[in-house]
Amino acid sequence: MNQTEAEAAFKQAIEHQQHGRLAEAQILYEQILAVHRNHHHALHLLGVIVSQKGNQFYARRLIETSLTLAPGDPDALANLGQVFFYLGLYEKALEHCNESITRQPANARCHLTRGKALRFMARHEEAAASLGEALRLQPDLAEAFVHRGFCLHNLNRLDEALDDYSQALQLRPDNPEVLNNRGHALFAMERHQEAVQNIERALQLAPDFAEAHYHRGLTHQHEKQYEQALACYSRAVQLKPDHEQALVRQAFVMHKLKKPPQECISILDRALRVKPDAASTLATRAGLLAGLKILDQALQDYDRAIALAPDDAKNHSDRAETLIMLKRPEEAAGSFRRALELGGDRAELTYALASLGADIAPDTAPARYVVNLFDWYAEHFDDHLQGRLKYQTPALICEQLFKLHPASGMDVLDLGCGTGLCGPLLKPLARTLTGVDLSPNMLEMARRRGIYDQLVCSDLTTFLEPQTASFDLVIATDVFIYVGALEAVFAATRTAVRPGSLFAFSFESSDSEDLVLRPTRRYAHSVAYIERLASSHGFEIVSLTPSVIREEGGKNQNGFLAVLRSAKGAA
Repeated sequence: MNQTEAEAAFKQAIEHQQHGRLAEAQILYEQILAVHRNHHHALHLLGVIVSQKGNQFYARRLIETSLTLAPGDPDALANLGQVFFYLGLYEKALEHCNESITRQPANARCHLTRGKALRFMARHEEAAASLGEALRLQPDLAEAFVHRGFCLHNLNRLDEALDDYSQALQLRPDNPEVLNNRGHALFAMERHQEAVQNIERALQLAPDFAEAHYHRGLTHQHEKQYEQALACYSRAVQLKPDHEQALVRQAFVMHKLKKPPQECISILDRALRVKPDAASTLATRAGLLAGLKILDQALQDYDRAIALAPDDAKNHSDRAETLIMLKRPEEAAGSFRRALELGGDRAELTYALASLGADIAPDTAPARYVVNLFDWYAEHFDDHLQGRLKYQTPALICEQLFKLHPASGMDVLDLGCGTGLCGPLLKPLARTLTGVDLSPNMLEMARRRGIYDQLVCSDLTTFLEPQTASFDLVIATDVFIYVGALEAVFAATRTAVRPGSLFAFSFESSDSEDLVLRPTRRYAHSVAYIERLASSHGFEIVSLTPSVIREEGGKNQNGFLAVLRSAKGAA
């Protein structure tokens, strides 16, 4: 093949390549190079074809060789940048794209590759700017909309991300990747129904799309449809065994479904083999290990997680909880203080420190602590309390009430009603039955009983204070252990009840001080304190009965069941 024949073959090869006839083009480029080894254009364009066919190592060698013959060729630099991107060498991809753009600023696809490399380097602001330049140069570049949408999502610019995904869909209707990403953005915007529609459509078009199964799992998990979420995460992992996030979520929902903790830990072990330096996964595994009382290993995982993410306040706080279980309170206090320094919740951490005797006890437990505790506890609250802790306080306190032969047709208020354990016992007495609790999840469990006429999510005193002579019976079982100072509750209850009404409650007993915050983070009250409060707020004590409130650590937790009656005169 002489020079003239080579040029003719080269033109024909380009035509084949432009029309997608890659095999024909490749044959011609190889024929040219067999005779003219230093034909840099043939080397470069053969490299492009080889890259399109997936052989990035050979493509790199071909294009690098072409650049030794024609240094600074902007097209070759841009295409080599794309090869480096495919190889996961993002720094090199960025370097070659930058050099190409310096020589040829108007290459939209080079800006696209540059933006993609920056995206995968988690430099989302710069990536969005580069992808925006690609779109300025070529407004119909759908791939640029997709990648910029991803970057904007990560920058929490969700409206803009959604706009980009919508633009991409106009250019690529029914594209599964775009639909999936759009669904994920809608989910983050709490537009859940639309999110599900987009993700489901992506799965109809691409049933083996692992990321769409993962995102569908997130929507199920949000709705607490844990069985369906588990199926989605499991399918995502089946399709993509190294999907670290799906593995972590799979372990989480398995835990929610009360699967054996060791199975959950095994899944997290797999996730950590994929990404050994994932601090959040280590912390999650530590929490499961702590739940199994494998405390030394849990502490090791927390230490590793903190080494990787030293400024995560929650990991320090959770480490402190493990140290408490290991009976190392001084070290626990140090971890709580470090969490405080890092911006952790001041009220909750101070409360925890106070329970260790390392700070001044507040008058009441922080509302967020109570909500988080019981929202988490709600689904297995009844089984745990009545089974493991042998909790009988609702039945025992109602037994004390029934001894007084109260009339039926009462307006009854169940303070801190929780899952509604008292509801079935109180219903025979009630004309109306109202439950109040801080925890939305506990109230949802109470609502499922179908017993209460009204359920209100509120702090006790906030609910009580506007009430005037509204109730004939107020009951609070295992509630005051999280309230602490009871003056405001007594005053508000006295106003809320009618003359001659009953006020029944339980409390853990303190043999010394009026009010003590224990290491359990529960308050205990002295009998003398309760007697003074009753007297000063217009209640007479009908009965004050010693009782075992619950079992804890194999030991009885002692307290009292109190029944008070409001004076029959004016409040």
